[in-house]
Amino acid sequence: DSATASRWLDSFAFITRCKDKKVHKKGKYYEHLAGWTNTYTNFVMTEPVEVEISVVDGNVNDDDDDVDHGTCIDQISTAVAHPLASTAVNSVEVKAGKAYIIMNTPAQITVDINSQMDGQHTGRGYKGPPIHTVTIFANPPLSDIPEIGSPGVYAVTPGEMPPTDSTKYETLYFLPGVHDIDRAFPLWANKNYYIPNNAIVYGSLDSSHGGNHNGHNIRIFGHGTISGARLNHPQYDTRDLPNPNPIKLQGAWNSTVEGITIEDSAYHSLMMWAGYRPEEPTLVRWVKIFTWRANGDGINPGQNMRIENSFFRTQDDALYARGVGMKNLSIWNDANGVAFALWALQEHDRPLIIEDCTVLYARRAIGGKGGRVFSLRGGGGVGKTGGGNVVFRNIRVEDPFPTCQAFFLTTAGDIPEMGNDTEKAGQGLTGVTFQNISIAASSVLGYSDILRGHPEAPISNIIFHNVKIADKFVDSLDHFTHVNKYLTNIQFRIPALECSPGSEL
Repeated sequence: DSATASRWLDSFAFITRCKDKKVHKKGKYYEHLAGWTNTYTNFVMTEPVEVEISVVDGNVNDDDDDVDHGTCIDQISTAVAHPLASTAVNSVEVKAGKAYIIMNTPAQITVDINSQMDGQHTGRGYKGPPIHTVTIFANPPLSDIPEIGSPGVYAVTPGEMPPTDSTKYETLYFLPGVHDIDRAFPLWANKNYYIPNNAIVYGSLDSSHGGNHNGHNIRIFGHGTISGARLNHPQYDTRDLPNPNPIKLQGAWNSTVEGITIEDSAYHSLMMWAGYRPEEPTLVRWVKIFTWRANGDGINPGQNMRIENSFFRTQDDALYARGVGMKNLSIWNDANGVAFALWALQEHDRPLIIEDCTVLYARRAIGGKGGRVFSLRGGGGVGKTGGGNVVFRNIRVEDPFPTCQAFFLTTAGDIPEMGNDTEKAGQGLTGVTFQNISIAASSVLGYSDILRGHPEAPISNIIFHNVKIADKFVDSLDHFTHVNKYLTNIQFRIPALECSPGSEL
C-alpha cells in the first residue's frame, strides 16, 4: 500500500519450489536444492509503497512429495534488501517478527530473511536445511492492457484450452486462475497474449510450428506466471514436439515479452531468435525467471534482443552474452549456472554493452567447469573468434560467499578445471573490456581467476579497467593462474594509473 496511506492491500504471493528428484525422476531437478522455495509477488506501483512480509505457514512441503523438507522459520528476526546499491529501497525494518520495506520506485528486490543467504555459504558442501527466500517485484504500469469484451479479445477461462486457430482472436486474455496449455501451445504472428498477476499458465508457448514466419509482431505481457512445473524435462518427454521452452519465438522481430514471471522451466526459459534488424527490435523488459533444473537456462538472446530491468534466478546459465544490449539486470545462481556466458560471442561483429547489473549470489553446488560469473570455459567453435568492441561495465557481485572464481576465461582444456583435456579448444576471444567491476569476495573454495589461451584460440585485446575483487584491484597478469603465451595485449587500468599500459605477453 502507499507509504502515506493507512490501508493495507493483499498482494497475491506465489511459491516456486525445487522438487525432490528422487520423487520427480523425470524433471532433472538439482538434488542439492530439494525443498528450497522462493515466495514472490508482483504488483504495480506509481508512488512509494510499503511492503509487509510475515511468516504465514511453517509448512513448506510439496503436496506431490512424500518427503519432509522441514519447516519454515517461525518469525523474522533480520531482513536485508538486495541489490544493496538499489536506490529504489528507502528503508528496511523488522518489527514484531515482521519485515517492512519501503520502496520509492519500481524494482525487483530480493529480501534475505534471517541471513539464510548472506550469513552462510549454500553452495558445494552445504548440508543445512532447505533455504526459503523472498522476492518483491514492484512493476511500472503496463500500457494497452486489453479489456474483456472488446473486439478481438478472447477471454480464456481456467480449465479451458485456448483456441489454436489464429483467426479466433487478436488477443488471448488468460483470466485469473489456473490454466494448463501443455507443451508447445502455438503462438501466431501479429497477436497479443496477456496474463494478469493473479493467473498462472502451466505449459509452454511456441511459434516454431511455422518456421520463422510466426514469431514476429508478438507481445506477451502481464504480471502473471508461466510455469513449467507440470512438464517433464525433454529427455523424458518423447513426444514429437518442440522443446518445452516456456517462451520460444522464431523470427522474433518487433516482438516483446514484458512483465511476465517464468518459473520452474523444463528447458531454456526464453528464446527469441531473430537476425540483426535494429529497426525491428526484439525486447525483453521487467521479466523474472526462476529455474531449478538442469538446462534451466535464462535467456539466449540471439542477435536482435535487448534485455532491460529483469531478474534471473537460474540453475543453469543465466545469460548468453550477445544481442544488442543488456541493462539493469539482477542475477542469482545456486547450483550450476554462470552469470554471463562469453562463448556466445563467437563471430560477434557489433558493439555490445552489458551494464548496470548485479550478481546477487554466485554459488555452485556441483563440481566441473560450470558456474562462475564471467565464463568462457572453452566454449564456442574452434577457429572462430568472439568479441570485438564488447563492454561489461558497472557490474556488481554482492555475494559474500561465492563458490567459484569470478573470471573463468580459458579457451583451452588442458587445466584441471577443464578435466585436463589436451584436445579441447573453444573459440578465441578479442576486444572485451571489463570496466567498473566490483566483486565483494573471492571464492570460498580458494579458486583463482583464470586467463588462458590456446594456439588455435588465442585471447587478445582484453582490458580490465577498475576491476576490484575483495577490495583489491586486478592490476596485472599475476592475479591470474594458468597464464600462457597465447595472450596478447592484456591491459590493466586502475584509477591511480589511468593511462598505464599494464601488462602484455
